[in-house]
Amino acid sequence: MTKPQSQTEKAPRRKPASFRVEDVEIVMPPEPEPLPDTSETDAEAAGLPTLERGLRWGSIFLSALGGLIGLLASLWLYDYVLALIAREDWIGWVAVVLLGLVLFALLMIILRELGGLMRLGRLGKIRHEADSAARQNDKPLAVDVTRRLKRFYRGREDIAWGMQRLAEHEHDIMDAEELLRLSERTLVAPLDPLARAIVASSAKRVSVVTAISPNAVVDMMFVAAQNMRMLRKLATLYGARPGFFSLMKLARMVVTHIVLTGGIALGDDVIQQLVGHGLTARLSRKLGEGVFNGALTTRIGIATIDVCRPLPYLEQQRPRFRELVAEVAGFN
Repeated sequence: MTKPQSQTEKAPRRKPASFRVEDVEIVMPPEPEPLPDTSETDAEAAGLPTLERGLRWGSIFLSALGGLIGLLASLWLYDYVLALIAREDWIGWVAVVLLGLVLFALLMIILRELGGLMRLGRLGKIRHEADSAARQNDKPLAVDVTRRLKRFYRGREDIAWGMQRLAEHEHDIMDAEELLRLSERTLVAPLDPLARAIVASSAKRVSVVTAISPNAVVDMMFVAAQNMRMLRKLATLYGARPGFFSLMKLARMVVTHIVLTGGIALGDDVIQQLVGHGLTARLSRKLGEGVFNGALTTRIGIATIDVCRPLPYLEQQRPRFRELVAEVAGFN
């Protein structure tokens, strides 16, 4: 009988040999087969109840309720109009005319809201594509961005000179970034000082009213109203012309932008600036609240400019928060 080989004995080593790389055969391992979904079978084997996808009764209820309310409102309006026409006197016809004006005004409000949402979306798309064209030096994309920006600002008298200058020189530029710089210089840069003035004016107004107001609720309402007014002015300046719903969407975009860019540290910045000027001991509590609310409005204004500006900052400088806060607080 042969003695079994001990586990401690080593296997014989292969002698060294020469070979060519081309002679080596590469064997690819077979791809693993996807594992079957055993969640339902395991649940059945364990005796657990399985979730069945049935009808969504909540969605059906809300849809049916909305359709029923719309149908009842349509029937009531139809019967009301017929009753007014059946009167055959001036009261009925006046009521019909007023009802027509109400429906027409409602239609125009809806169209204005849709137009505001579309223009706000166009601003964001132009900004995104301009940023991509500048990073990748994409000349066709830069030409398309410039063409759409000209169409977006067509008919505005405040930048008519810049529009004419851009039309004279845009065909002589071969580089994508230089074309975008020319577009920024002629179409967007003239609007930046106006935007900065709007932010500074709103922040100063908020600071003064907050400092002299004795009621905190009035302060909050005034700050909210001034910030929404500032958002509307800045968006209109850059061409958005927002309605109510588009203004709410813009406010959500601004808040998201502040959070993503580190605007949560606003309080620390303002406190450090006040301490740096040695005014903490001399400022009253209300005056300190006024400076803080003005700084908050300034932060919101800068974020609104970043969101509404149709081109990135290629040649111009972005407004600096500390400089605007110092201007609002009267430090310079």
